[in-house]
Parts: sequence; C-alpha cells; structure tokens
Amino acid sequence: MKNITKLKIGVRNDFKNWLEETYQQLLIFHYMPRPRIECEDGFHMSVQGGDYTYSHPRKNGFRFESMEIGFPSEYEELIRGYAESNDFTDTVYPYVPIDVIIEVIKKHGGFKKNIEKV
Repeated sequence: MKNITKLKIGVRNDFKNWLEETYQQLLIFHYMPRPRIECEDGFHMSVQGGDYTYSHPRKNGFRFESMEIGFPSEYEELIRGYAESNDFTDTVYPYVPIDVIIEVIKKHGGFKKNIEKV
C-alpha cells in the first residue's frame, strides 16, 4: 500500500514540476507546445494547456483544472470518454481533468527517468 501511495504522490509532484518547467519555456519563447510526456512503460502523449488549447483556464500558466491531451501512443481507457474521434491515437482529448492525467501517467509507471530536457 505504501508503494502505491508513494507513486501517486511522486507522479503528482513530477507533473507539477513538469508544468512549472515547461511554463518557463513558454515565457522565454512566448508560445511553444510543451514536450510530450513519456512514461516508464513507453506510453507517451501530448499534454497542453494555455491560450490556444482545450484547457481550463484557457491562458498560459502552470495551474490548470483540465488540459488537452493529444495523440497518445496507444489506446488508453482512462481518457476514452474525452476523445473527439474514435481513432484514439490520432485525436485530441479536450478538457481532461488534471487528476485523470495524473492517473494515466501513474498507470504507465510514472514519468520516464533520464530523459533529455528540451
């Protein structure tokens, strides 16, 4: 039970740190997409939030209630209900709650370690 709790807290903190780090890039380059999230098991997805995305709030920052997921590397049941089309790896998932995004990352083993920073 402790390992599950540790992973949940770890992923939540990793996600928060990722949002803050990628927001710093947005400040420097005005608007550029955040890098894809890569998970330990090889799953990856685009997660975007800001002025021109399906997120809440719809402004650049790093505090969101929901964000846009795009083009996951494989079908993921946890986000199916948000898909804009039935081609689940070639679509956008608007307004996905942050807790759901964290659950997806956790399900796939958390953030991949030792990835190059953009």
